[in-house]
Amino acid sequence: MPRVIAHRGASGTLPENTLPAYELACEQQADMIEVDLHRTRDGAIVIRHDAELEPLGGRGDIGEVLLEEVRALDAGGGSPVPTLDEILDGFGARIPFNLELKQSEAGPYPGMEAEAAQAVTARGLLAETLFSSFYDPVLAALAEVSPASRRALLVSRRYPHEMFARAAKLGVEAVNPERPLVDSELVERAHGEGLAVYVFTVNEPDDMHRLLDLGVDGLFTDHPARMRALLAERGVARA
Repeated sequence: MPRVIAHRGASGTLPENTLPAYELACEQQADMIEVDLHRTRDGAIVIRHDAELEPLGGRGDIGEVLLEEVRALDAGGGSPVPTLDEILDGFGARIPFNLELKQSEAGPYPGMEAEAAQAVTARGLLAETLFSSFYDPVLAALAEVSPASRRALLVSRRYPHEMFARAAKLGVEAVNPERPLVDSELVERAHGEGLAVYVFTVNEPDDMHRLLDLGVDGLFTDHPARMRALLAERGVARA
């Protein structure tokens, strides 16, 4: 059954990457929530798509400031920027997460792969958590510190090259391609190589139908309720 993956929570309705957006994603029967990980200067892992803090009224990038400085900012609707520990403790027993490992402008955050894997493992969530990244060195580092981690390679239009060679080298279980990259040839090859295909970011019903007809394994969407209703129309019941 195709997975409904709430992109930064139910971000089409509520401010992205906030606790209310994750709560709504659960209420809308998402199968998984995708979130983005960055690391503060003092080593805390926080949930935010972009490293830049100016849109939140702050200064600099997440990797340059302390956790308390990030937490003082409004992520939207009066909600603070969540931490990884906070979302795992609040939602980990209710819904799986796709944890996207970001990096700073200067490169990978030192030690973030090990810290994220440890946080997930300590709560008994490693088997149901999917880690993803656009960056091969980040996925390679995660595989080294946590061989049992489940990993996926994110692939954008900007760098679609050698997707399957990279996936094989990294030992991932899935490729997460950007929507315009996905056609029947990509899906067939991925499945032939034992890889799941989770497509980002898909919000329009016509795109959902096209991709589901191709046999993809899940869609990242800002509107999990919309996709859940569309699956019901197609006669696909939630497991």
